[in-house]
Amino acid sequence: MARRTWLMGAGITATVTGLGAAGLGLAGAETAPETETATGVVYDDANRNGQRDDGEAGVPDVSVSNGRDVVRTDAQGRYSLQVDDQTVVFISKPAGWMVPVNDVQLPQFYYKHYPEGSPYDLRYGGVEPTGPLPASVDFPMYRDDSVDETFSALAFADPQTSNVGQIDTMAIDVIAGIIGNTDARFGLTVGDIVNDPLDLFAPHNSAVARIGIPWWNTPGNHDQDYDAPTDANATDTYKETFGPTDYSFDYGQVHFVLMDNVKHEGPDHGYIGYLNDEQLQWLENDLRHVPDDKLIVIGTHIPLATDATTSDGVNTTNLTELFAILEDREHVYTISGHDTSNSWQMYMGEEHGWFGPKDFHHQVLAEVRGSGWNTGPRDSRGIQAADMSDGNPNGHYELFFDGNEYSARFKPASLPEDYQIRLTFDGGWGDEVRIPGGVSGVDGFAPGAVTFHTRDWTGDGVPAPAVTANVFDGGERHTVEISIDGGPFRPMTHLAPQNDPYISVLRSTLTGSLRPAAPEPSSHLWSYELPRGLRHGEHTVVVRSTDPYGRVSTTDETITVVGGRP
Repeated sequence: MARRTWLMGAGITATVTGLGAAGLGLAGAETAPETETATGVVYDDANRNGQRDDGEAGVPDVSVSNGRDVVRTDAQGRYSLQVDDQTVVFISKPAGWMVPVNDVQLPQFYYKHYPEGSPYDLRYGGVEPTGPLPASVDFPMYRDDSVDETFSALAFADPQTSNVGQIDTMAIDVIAGIIGNTDARFGLTVGDIVNDPLDLFAPHNSAVARIGIPWWNTPGNHDQDYDAPTDANATDTYKETFGPTDYSFDYGQVHFVLMDNVKHEGPDHGYIGYLNDEQLQWLENDLRHVPDDKLIVIGTHIPLATDATTSDGVNTTNLTELFAILEDREHVYTISGHDTSNSWQMYMGEEHGWFGPKDFHHQVLAEVRGSGWNTGPRDSRGIQAADMSDGNPNGHYELFFDGNEYSARFKPASLPEDYQIRLTFDGGWGDEVRIPGGVSGVDGFAPGAVTFHTRDWTGDGVPAPAVTANVFDGGERHTVEISIDGGPFRPMTHLAPQNDPYISVLRSTLTGSLRPAAPEPSSHLWSYELPRGLRHGEHTVVVRSTDPYGRVSTTDETITVVGGRP
């Protein structure tokens, strides 16, 4: 029988045995059987040419999946799996190995088996027909000895661009500051890659590829085929570009899991946060091959939980089913995006249905696009601030790993990396909000020091002057303290979620697209009443924040008291 090898994307090969043109799907192809058996080899592509050459050995003990079942390759790297006519077969990249990437740095670790393509006529195309199942679907990998147990990764939540112009803005505001300034081994995006037009996937990927590292993705609600009548086909166009929506891979002592928890409820654009039975079964099967001492990092688009709302569209509605799979795991860290109003640090326990060895840490990331690419004051480049509704700047994260320990660091877009706290002052007669230094380039917010009058500490019903600290991406386990005029540091009060005065005053003062998004309660504000008796003249206020990982950030401002005796 004739045997031909075809290059599938950037490196995945499929060997077709005894098939003519019709069998290759070029003409007159017959409908594939409802279920078939896929077989193949995961092999060491030593010369990295994307095809298996003589002497290139199979790699044993690699997980291969059809999206539900997970099998392990045998001593020769072989596997066998059942597939239907809408299956993505993929491997879970082991630590110490890498898979090929395409020309825009997308990992090529999967094979799409859609003999007839998407079953619906979707606006953005869906999955192109792949023809019948090849005789052998093989997956190349190559050794990646440069990855040890200490490394970092970049994390994006919600780039969510609506047009090419916004992709250009993202490239200037976020990507340009990363290029050449990170040692991250790879990046990942937890959904809303684009903001509905799925033909933006290509220019988005080209922009992110400039960073020069492999980039893993999972879909958000804005990455769906809204015209798909079923949830199963709502990510067909996504799959055509990125591959499976639920998968895993290893670096060092970390097992990364990306999952699509957006349940599409029909062409009316409705969705809820949900993980279906097949996804949960896949995760359970996947984790059977992951040692207990490894860190499990799970990325989803919709938060697993928030304190902001009980909405089914902003929380995962069957979280307890996920908890049941993870409850014996001691090392778990989860991240998401989607909540455009706020970043959250959740430490969940029994009150949330989690009964694991220690609190379950879920972090809702601040967004790359903030509250929108066309919101907020403009800087000298014409780039708008895009602050989130909780006052957090837009930006990205770097995730740091050492064995099974982790930490995360928010990095504000187009701002110094150490800019982690914003101070505002208010209170006194008129209860005016004072913004240190004003707002660059905006009329009415000229730079200047914060000024109080001695009378601001007197009078019935006059609110005492106070300082509010927005600690970006902070949470209940941050320690925030204040020092005035070199005195001892004293604890600031962590406020119940409420609006950031900075966003409130900008929203009420600015007009048009210069206005930020409407404020919503922030979970990371701290407050301190300024002491009575501050004498006439200048005073230095220093605020420092210590995050749960022991990292310290500080900021300082000068305030001036006028009136009274010097």
